Amino acid sequence: MNSYILAIDIGTTSSKGMAITASGEVVAVRQEYYRTDYPQPGFAEQNAEVIFRAVAKLISEILNDCSSSECLGICFSAAMHSLLAVDVNGVAITPIIIWADTRATKQSKRLKEMGVAQELYEKTGTPIHPMSPFCKLLWWKENQNHIFESTHKFVSIKEYIVFQLTGEYLVDFSTASATGFFGIEELKWSTRAQDFHGVSFAKFSTPVSIYHQVELKGQWFNDLPNRPTKLIVGSSDGCAAHVGSLALENEQLSITIGTSGAVRLARKEPILHPHGLVFNYVLERDIFICGGASNTGTSLLDWYSEKFDPSASKKLVDFVKEIEDIELGSDGLIALPYLHGERAPLFDPNVKGVFFGVSVNHTRKHFQRALLEGICFSLKSILNLVEDAVKQSPPIQVSGGIIHSKIWLQLLSDVLGRELIVNSTQDASAIGAVMIGCKSLGIAFQQAPNQQQLFYPNKEATKIYETHFSLFESIYKQTAPLFEGLSHLRK
Repeated sequence: MNSYILAIDIGTTSSKGMAITASGEVVAVRQEYYRTDYPQPGFAEQNAEVIFRAVAKLISEILNDCSSSECLGICFSAAMHSLLAVDVNGVAITPIIIWADTRATKQSKRLKEMGVAQELYEKTGTPIHPMSPFCKLLWWKENQNHIFESTHKFVSIKEYIVFQLTGEYLVDFSTASATGFFGIEELKWSTRAQDFHGVSFAKFSTPVSIYHQVELKGQWFNDLPNRPTKLIVGSSDGCAAHVGSLALENEQLSITIGTSGAVRLARKEPILHPHGLVFNYVLERDIFICGGASNTGTSLLDWYSEKFDPSASKKLVDFVKEIEDIELGSDGLIALPYLHGERAPLFDPNVKGVFFGVSVNHTRKHFQRALLEGICFSLKSILNLVEDAVKQSPPIQVSGGIIHSKIWLQLLSDVLGRELIVNSTQDASAIGAVMIGCKSLGIAFQQAPNQQQLFYPNKEATKIYETHFSLFESIYKQTAPLFEGLSHLRK
């Protein structure tokens, strides 16, 4: 077996470890799942120590699986917008507040009403929304000030794990630029954000390049076979997915549908949307990953199965396969898939899920198909936002859990009316982490033999979906004023 890089992708539902050679060969894969807690409306939390143990187990098992080969280094990708507080010993003193958490709705709304949201967005690249650690930290300051004042460090889950493995608080540029505190032009913490917020940047990690290397430490680590000595900090999962899907080198759009969804495009300069609707995250100096992220994705399929069909298979491919005999358009049933509120393009934390047009003829499978179509409609609305901003329509690479279902890929192609390219059946974030690791180590990465798949839209299906998409957008516009009142009833 050849030497390899160990990619660790710290996701929302699970962490995945993949040992991949510089020639693109996947030699070992492991995955560890964990849960998200929803202790009250608007809250979405995870346990930092549980996730660290999952990552430590992945590293240990893969190093044992590949004990006859050399691990050249470990490189991370991780979900964005998470926030937790740690004490002086690096022990987590709060749960992780993840991207889906909307407790800071009041704070984000106030920033917009004050007229500072656009200025902060243009300096930091992060739209003002409850997802942002900037808003989450405001919530802590106003609701649990003892945490705000006494915390040693405010970190993401990735920074927490890097500290456990190295003893250093480091944050890569791409993760930092998703906090709302990082100056994307200066590549350092923004004094304007600090002036407004009042937090000391001594409580933040040191920003570093995604290629930054640091020495691994820890007694548990010393006993592992052929253990690497280097950790490459790596990037956020979104940036890594864009790299790993080969959209960066081909100047293409990438669409990811995993636990959540996103549309991304690499640019040499940020896309400063006049209403702050397009994110701009730093991959490296003069390369910005721009786009929009959705709260909708495979998490909704898990929700539906758990709540309404618990005896059924939880596998994505099985869920999707069940809709094959339901006509496109779900017999007039339209789903707004906004169970977690929504980021782009609505930036409405109060919006909730809706099934519109329910009749006695609709079956469970109609609801499943409507949910899948609704997720695709949501991604189409973001795609329109991004392409309108850049005035072009590049080819589209697709990654995430959706690539394991040809039925869903074809549905997405039909909804978008666009050709879709799938370059690999492997996890794009993990592949991206390996590519980043190779560049850091000065190793040439060679993509595995071409596994490219192409999906072409059915013109008749696209025409039908255009009508449904118009209704989809109209339903939100008509119901949007009602959701804020509904949020008060739920609380």
